[in-house]
Amino acid sequence: MQPRALFQRPRHRFPEMGPARRRLVIAGLVASLLLFLGGFAVSASLWHLSRRFPEAPFAQPSRLYGAATQLAPGIAFSADDMVAELKESGYREAPASAAMPRGAFHRDGDRVLVHLRRFATPDGPAGGAPVEAVFRGSRVARLYVAGQQAASVDLEPPLLASFYDETVEERRPVLLDELPDLTVKAVLAAEDDGFFRHPGVSPSGIARALWTNLRGGELQQGGSTITQQLVKNVYLSSRRTLRRKAKEAVIAVMVEARHGKKAILEAYLNEIYLGRSGPANLIGLGAAARAYFGKDAGELGLEEAATLAGMIQAPGEYSPVEHPEKAVERRNRVLKRMAELGWISRERLRWSVQQPLRVDPQKVEARPVAPYFA
Repeated sequence: MQPRALFQRPRHRFPEMGPARRRLVIAGLVASLLLFLGGFAVSASLWHLSRRFPEAPFAQPSRLYGAATQLAPGIAFSADDMVAELKESGYREAPASAAMPRGAFHRDGDRVLVHLRRFATPDGPAGGAPVEAVFRGSRVARLYVAGQQAASVDLEPPLLASFYDETVEERRPVLLDELPDLTVKAVLAAEDDGFFRHPGVSPSGIARALWTNLRGGELQQGGSTITQQLVKNVYLSSRRTLRRKAKEAVIAVMVEARHGKKAILEAYLNEIYLGRSGPANLIGLGAAARAYFGKDAGELGLEEAATLAGMIQAPGEYSPVEHPEKAVERRNRVLKRMAELGWISRERLRWSVQQPLRVDPQKVEARPVAPYFA
């Protein structure tokens, strides 16, 4: 009898589960399993999506260049020839100064001073240094590069053609390390001054936007961080729906988990839409800097950088070419925000807001210079 009692004791402590309870437990386990598998599938999908992240070398049109003009003492090339070639390549004439910006030149009689832009060559990047050419009649007499006498120097090669996809997008990629500090801060002041403090989404910004949207009856305000804007531009559509905003926030957190802040900011600067020039959409800070100011992004001054940063919210409305008054107003708001954040001094603010809008539009041409050859 004793063995039987010992055998029955567990059955008394753990009575057999009734049919109704068994069905409930099984249903709960199945639901939990489905939720786990669904969550895993969604997470894997979003994780895979976040892998399609724009990184250097960033997308840009294919370009066809002519041979670069090489200057050397004794060759037949006049000061007039050099000035004409520089203007043809989009260089702007400027008064002589000790700190001549890249992309500018100055002629003083038989001397031409130019600060070359960086440009691509078959052997890698070149240019970027100040050059002085001294002429004697119609020949080159002496050359100086960065103050040192040189045996030769190449000018920027002429652009013959750019080749675009069906959607004509002008892109000139930039690297974060090559941009002036104030250019980057202008973008942060305009769009997301807490970028380096949040995890990809801003709860306070979302709550503020949600309250505004609910009061307005539709999705009127975004409350998006720079990471969310990048996600929208790269992975999603621009439709203003709560479903898209929710997906955007989830992917933004995934992107922040996989990529550093520097990589995200650099990708954002190369993916933002900044209006149109001719037949082309301007994508990225580099394309906009060249189209509106005739400069590389690394040559932008504070006022120019604040103008472009102010355009991000509404490129058509704040275009410095089509709506200069609105562009100046928006630029000054960005500058004031930079002063509030302590990124520029009050003296610099007072000087900057008084500066006129100096644009130098460089229209994007889809047709090549030499169509039959191209």
